[in-house]
Amino acid sequence: KETEETCQNEELGSEYLEAVRTLVKSMKNCPGLTGAVFEIPAFRKTVDLGVNLLADTDEATDAKLGQACKDAADAGDEDTIRAAKQSELDERTISGLPEANEGALSILGLCPTCVGADHGAAVTGHKRKCFRAGGVINSTEVSDDCLGSNVLAVCVVDRSLAEHNEAKTTVAPPAP
Repeated sequence: KETEETCQNEELGSEYLEAVRTLVKSMKNCPGLTGAVFEIPAFRKTVDLGVNLLADTDEATDAKLGQACKDAADAGDEDTIRAAKQSELDERTISGLPEANEGALSILGLCPTCVGADHGAAVTGHKRKCFRAGGVINSTEVSDDCLGSNVLAVCVVDRSLAEHNEAKTTVAPPAP
C-alpha cells in the first residue's frame, strides 16, 4: 500500500511538472510575461523556539516561526530568510533539506497546510502537523498530533533558478 501511495504521488508530481512546463512554454506568447522568475527555497538552518500550540492561533505561531528565523539570520540573509512552509517540507521542495529531522525537537512548518488532528482544547480547534525528532522529513512521515511547546523552525532563503544552478555547480566535489 505504501508503494502504491508513493507511486500515485510521483504520478501527480509528474503531471504537475508537465503542466508547469506547458505554462512556461506558453508564457513566451504572452506580452509582458517573459520576465517570470522561478524561485527554489534553499535550506539555511533550523532554529529552536517556544510556542503555545494550545493558546496561539496559527497566524501567531507562524509569526513566531518567521521571527525565529529572522533573529537567527546569518549576514547577508537578514532580508530574505523565512520559515519553511509545511507544504515545502511535506513535498521536500527545499534544496539542501536534510533527509531527517536531526534535532531533538519536532519541526513545524507554516500554514495553511499545517492543520493536524482535531483538538477541542486548542484555540485553533486542531493540533499541528510536525516532523518528530529523528524522523524522516516527507509527506508519508509527517505526524498530525503535535502540541509541543518547544519546536524547530526550518529557515530557508528563496533562490532564483539561476542562483540555484550556480550554487550546485560551485560546490566542491567530494574527495576521492
